[in-house]
Amino acid sequence: MAAERARPQYTKEQLSKYFDRLKIPEDKRQFEVAKLKPGDALTYLALLQKHHLSEIPFENLTLHYSTHRQVSIHPEVLFTKIIGDNNGRGGYCMENNCLFGTFLYTLGFAIYSGGARVFDNGAWTGWSHMVNMITIEDIKYHVDVGFGADGPVVPMPLDRSGTIQSHISPAKTRLQWRNIPGNNDPNQRLWVYEHRWDDDSEWIVRYCYTELEFQPCDYNIINSYTSTSHKTFFTRTIIADKKILDDKGEFAGSLIMFGNTIKWRIHGSKEKEIELETEADRLEALEKYFGIKFGEAERDGIRGLASQLQ
Repeated sequence: MAAERARPQYTKEQLSKYFDRLKIPEDKRQFEVAKLKPGDALTYLALLQKHHLSEIPFENLTLHYSTHRQVSIHPEVLFTKIIGDNNGRGGYCMENNCLFGTFLYTLGFAIYSGGARVFDNGAWTGWSHMVNMITIEDIKYHVDVGFGADGPVVPMPLDRSGTIQSHISPAKTRLQWRNIPGNNDPNQRLWVYEHRWDDDSEWIVRYCYTELEFQPCDYNIINSYTSTSHKTFFTRTIIADKKILDDKGEFAGSLIMFGNTIKWRIHGSKEKEIELETEADRLEALEKYFGIKFGEAERDGIRGLASQLQ
C-alpha cells in the first residue's frame, strides 16, 4: 500500500501574511477554527471568502505575461506568487481554490476538494474546474473563489431542496441535485450550480460536480489541459475579475477585464467601461485598478502572442 503524504499546510507566519493580503482586521483573525462554535465558524468562513474574492483577483495572466507560460498549482508556489511576492497577483480556478483550500485546511476547517465540469456555449467542457467542500456540524458547504464574475460569493450548503442563495444583488444562485444532459444513465445525480442575473431572468447553468474527492494528481492533469490547450479561452484571451465591496463591506459589484476592455458592473448594471488600445494601456490598467504589477520580463512575455494589443 502506498504511503500517505501529509497535506501541505502554511506556517503561522504565512497565515499572518495571508490575513494581511485579505485585509482581515487583527481582532477578527482566528488561527484555530476548532475553538469556534459551528455558527461562528460558518460566519468566519463567509468572511474569508468575501475578502478573498474582493482582494485576490481571478485571472489568467501567467499564460500571457510570463517567460514560461506555465501554471503551477503546488501550494508553496501559489503562496509565493499570490501572497509572498506582494505584486497584486491572483490566479485562475485551480490556483485560487488550491491556495484558499490550503489556507482553510491550515486553520482547521474540515475540507476537501473536487473537480467540476463547466457548461459553456451549450456544452460541457469536461473536468476543468475545482471547488472546495467544507463540513461544519455535519453540513457540507460548497465554497468557490475561482470562477470569476458569476461564481458563488457565499458558502452554499449542499441542500437537495434547491434553496436559493444570495449573490451580488439583484442576482441569485442555487444548487440543483439532478442529472445532466448527455448522461446515458437516467439515475445519475450531480450538484448543478446555477446563476441568474435578477428575479425576471432565467436560471443559467454554470457548472456541475459530484462529491468525489479529487487528489493532486487529478488536478495536475486538469491543469495541464486547461493551461495549454488552444481550445480553452484561458490561452486565448486575457481575463481578470475582482469583486467590489461597498462602504458597509457588502458586495456591490465586479471589476472585470476581458481582452481589451475593463468594466465596472455594479448591482447588475454596467456603470463604466474603458477600451484599452495598447499594451501600455492594459498594463497601466492592471496596476491602477487591480494592483497587479509586472517586471520587465513578464511585460515582454506577451510579445508575439495573439492576445497582445498592438
